[in-house]
Amino acid sequence: MAELELRHLRAVRAVADGGSVSRAATVLGVSQPALTAQLKRIERILGGELFVRGPSGVRPTELGRFVLARADALLSDMQALVASARRHGEDRPETLRIGYVPLLIIGRFIEELGELDVDVQTYAEPASLTLLKLLSTGRVDVALLERFDGTESHHFAGLTVRTLATEPIFVGIAQGHPAIRDGVVDLADLAGCDWILPPPHENCVRVRFLQACAAAGFSPRVRHFTSEAGTAGTLIAQGAVCLAQAASAPPPGLVALPLAGDPLWTTLLFATREDDARTPTTDRVFGCAEVAYTASRQRNPHFARWCRDYSGSGLAPAR
Repeated sequence: MAELELRHLRAVRAVADGGSVSRAATVLGVSQPALTAQLKRIERILGGELFVRGPSGVRPTELGRFVLARADALLSDMQALVASARRHGEDRPETLRIGYVPLLIIGRFIEELGELDVDVQTYAEPASLTLLKLLSTGRVDVALLERFDGTESHHFAGLTVRTLATEPIFVGIAQGHPAIRDGVVDLADLAGCDWILPPPHENCVRVRFLQACAAAGFSPRVRHFTSEAGTAGTLIAQGAVCLAQAASAPPPGLVALPLAGDPLWTTLLFATREDDARTPTTDRVFGCAEVAYTASRQRNPHFARWCRDYSGSGLAPAR
């Protein structure tokens, strides 16, 4: 009888995260037929179907949810084992502390970092400005953040900052909402909606958002402040709307769609300290971030389509 391997568990997790076999195949760097065949072999080993196929993609069965819960634990244990073994080896790897604001590339980024000979520690921080302070004071070595309203040169004093990507900001909205037209939402059509925004100190595009709404002829009715995705999803299902990362892959019933005319953009930054002597290492870390960002575009089919259309227009692509 064939045995289950860690690569099988990674494939199952990729399908669950992507919501479809095709998106998972892109992330894993394999063909869709190859991944489909592998998934069938995994299901034969486990004795049942792991996913239910539907018009909007796939969702885990009860067996699939059972396997995913245990797969996550096993993959985490394996990552911890590798890190622990490296620490106990003769040539102990250096520790690289990664600070980040909540971005959808983080999971794949950490996976890519596993290929480097470094002991990775990660620190999540909801506010970009606070993250820069952690970097400047040496509490993290690398920072992934968004350029925030009010950015000035002194915020980056002593730092080396690279642009990872510049991309549009989408809107999180319920499927079937009357403002959706041909897969696009006009910001002006959201004038009567309740808005969900991050708390002010975490919202890096607050000024740009208010300016975009003013240009669309209205002042947004902000009723809810939260950065917690589950809470936001519940509110969106009740008719509220929010700003969303373009790569967002919301649960069934919700979508992240482009705004007509792309009135809002964000820039993702990769920052290190100028006095850090590990330039070769940080160059490789930046490469890992680039791979993770490219893969993240496939999470949301509306973003993948937007990228194709935008590139085909002759304008600069999102990266």
